[in-house]
Amino acid sequence: MIVLWTIAAGVISFGYSTYAVNNGLEIPITGISLSISTALIAVILLALAVPIWKYKRNLVKLATSTNKLLPVNPFYAVRVLLLAKAAAITGAIFIGWHAGVLVKQFTAPVVVTDATTPNITALMAAALLLIVGFVVEQICKLPSDKSKDE
Repeated sequence: MIVLWTIAAGVISFGYSTYAVNNGLEIPITGISLSISTALIAVILLALAVPIWKYKRNLVKLATSTNKLLPVNPFYAVRVLLLAKAAAITGAIFIGWHAGVLVKQFTAPVVVTDATTPNITALMAAALLLIVGFVVEQICKLPSDKSKDE
């Protein structure tokens, strides 16, 4: 599903960029604020997943210990999981958009580096958001129940 979002956004952005150039408009150039905010969202999402990761890591230690472990609020974990899924979808759409624009920019007769650098930076920030979204989704997954497997 994520791949479909990426492809759709890439096709739409390439089509829009072609339309814009053919009608005398500029190719879309992403502002630096999008790159910064996307990377910041990825860092915040990763920070939100730390308590869940610590809880899952301590579950293994709990099996051999007599200490009691305070559980993570399940509503918090679900919220973080939903944020991670939304971040992954958003990152995929941004990757597709910037990839489509960059394809149009690099197939143009003249490549302006001042126009490609912000789009490449935004593409990398979107890739970071997508990767962090996938990692946080894995962190929020419930551990498999060993008793059901036997």
